[in-house]
Amino acid sequence: MGMEAFYVMGSVLAVWALLVSLLGVVRKGFPGGRGGEIAIGAITACLVAIAIGTAIVGSIDNQDEGEDQDHAAVPVLPS
Repeated sequence: MGMEAFYVMGSVLAVWALLVSLLGVVRKGFPGGRGGEIAIGAITACLVAIAIGTAIVGSIDNQDEGEDQDHAAVPVLPS
């Protein structure tokens, strides 16, 4: 999976943040009450958690791949 999932989810989170900001500026009553606030907050929290999770998993995957490459690059000296 690598970091590609993080790039996608980070982009989705950035677009969501821009959309929420734009709606907040353009619409006076946004988000329309307590229920809207909870919904926007819950969606934002989920997107943030998913983005952080994909970053962690992607970094672990990249670290594992790097370890395999490091071991392959080490020369073996004769005894």
